[in-house]
Amino acid sequence: MLTLLSHQGGGGLYSLSPFCTKAAYLLELSGQPWQREDFGDLTATPHHKLPVLRVGTDLIPDSEGIRRFLEGKGADFDAGLTAQQKAQSRQIIRMVDESLILRLICARWFEPAGWDALHQTIFAQAPKEIVEQFRAGVLAGLHFTGLTRFDKQERLLRLDQDLSALRVTLGDQPFLFGDQPTAADCSLAPMVEALTRFPTDPETAERAANHSALLSYSDRVAQRFALTLPVAA
Repeated sequence: MLTLLSHQGGGGLYSLSPFCTKAAYLLELSGQPWQREDFGDLTATPHHKLPVLRVGTDLIPDSEGIRRFLEGKGADFDAGLTAQQKAQSRQIIRMVDESLILRLICARWFEPAGWDALHQTIFAQAPKEIVEQFRAGVLAGLHFTGLTRFDKQERLLRLDQDLSALRVTLGDQPFLFGDQPTAADCSLAPMVEALTRFPTDPETAERAANHSALLSYSDRVAQRFALTLPVAA
């Protein structure tokens, strides 16, 4: 059986990583039998990050790598889409996976209230020096992207613009491209969920939650896949 190595969940989130939830949605959509395993030793993974799919003794890293593996097994995540819709799907996935993720990282690691929430939950038992060193690396990466060089109001404005564009793309459809979820839904829905759930910066969560249609959409995707949420320790 396929095993998804995942970050832990909590607070109603299947995983604190939207990419792990994305991979779980892809696995469900593929129809392949699989199981979850929370995994903490990132040094043992190919890219030192999760998700990773364990297939026998092989490790398939990254949610997009997992998607390609499943497509190689016959999964069609964009069944029925036109060539133009498939191109739009790829654009949405890149927007979510490479732009909105920076907003989430900023809300959790840079904003003081978000960092307090993350630190008190995920890193409460971790050695202080290691946590501070790891956070410094994350903050340096955010600064390099340019996002944290803007003030908070600018960051929130850009988040609003991105979410508004995605809301218009969704329109009145149940899912991004019609009545059935596709690959783009597997990316967008977990990201919307993560932006509005603890642990994160309350102002960022409130701004994201103003996009109520996207919240309803995210809930709809979660209900469609009905993943078993992890039990709190």
